[in-house]
Amino acid sequence: MNTCRRSALCRPAHSAGFTLIELLVVIGVLAVLVALLIPAVQRARESMRRIQCANNLKQIGTALHNYHGSHNVLPFGVGADRDDFVSSWGSLDDRRYSALSQLLPYLDQAAVYSQINFNVAPFHPYVNAATGDTEVAESNGTLVTNGSAAVAVLPAFLCPSDVDRLQSLWGHNNYRSCNGSTWSGRKGNGMFGQISSVRFSAVSDGLSNTAMFSERAKGTWDHAVYDPLSDLYDLAGIWTEDAFREACHALNPATAATYHQDVEAGQNWLEGNMNWTRYNHLVPPNRVSCKNGLTWDGVAMAASSRHAGGVNLLLGDGSLRFISELIDEPAWRGLGTIAGADTVNE
Repeated sequence: MNTCRRSALCRPAHSAGFTLIELLVVIGVLAVLVALLIPAVQRARESMRRIQCANNLKQIGTALHNYHGSHNVLPFGVGADRDDFVSSWGSLDDRRYSALSQLLPYLDQAAVYSQINFNVAPFHPYVNAATGDTEVAESNGTLVTNGSAAVAVLPAFLCPSDVDRLQSLWGHNNYRSCNGSTWSGRKGNGMFGQISSVRFSAVSDGLSNTAMFSERAKGTWDHAVYDPLSDLYDLAGIWTEDAFREACHALNPATAATYHQDVEAGQNWLEGNMNWTRYNHLVPPNRVSCKNGLTWDGVAMAASSRHAGGVNLLLGDGSLRFISELIDEPAWRGLGTIAGADTVNE
């Protein structure tokens, strides 16, 4: 007698595998989840990079306040040179050191600071960072008096949100001292002009309303690549300040590409060159930057970053704000001066 005729135990076994349609559905669901997850991961990573970038600026702010506490003045933005009205690449008589170079002992970099001889030109016996001298590169900078210091890669001077395409052997830089709100490439009207000695007490519109440092994207090192966030375009000519600002402001990435551009933004932290360690508030953040290649009166060096929509700004009281690239232009220019009477809105 067949006792299992009606029993489930005697039924034929069915395959437990996926059908083709079920497999395709699973793959499709996974693809959607990955497509949703990747942007979220990228946003999270950029958020962490932006936080680190802001923390670097905060460290610089603490160092500036400690420097001021020790010396009762802020460091200058760029040291002395022999130039007059006409700008030059420099000479061995120049002492164009940056504010960052003077802050090293206050950033736990006393060992690097001790290797700098401030009594000679920054890249003695060469000028202009010796970028075109192959023997300097082949020696890894040892032919330069301050080479052992200048090659130091200092994480506190680098924003992790930026890309680094520079081929300079020197330590690179993203953070800039504010020269002011005018087109002057020298003394300016901000906290860090040429051979300036600004005291906090001289900031008449309040430290919380005055820029000390911001950031700028590093250059491409390639004249065939146009990057409006880092390029510096040469508008050589006879200008008034207002006409120069308007001409620079009118440029967009397409029209700027018709001009010769400097591509070495941030190539070192040692020298106070306007294209390496300083910026100004003549044009708003993330705009095209320009220079008048004929004179010192003619620089629009915008703050810029790879962050979406704006830049980090370190204020005189040590606080940090993220400033929209759509900020009101007069307010932005006012923040660049020590007497601008403008305020920062959150």
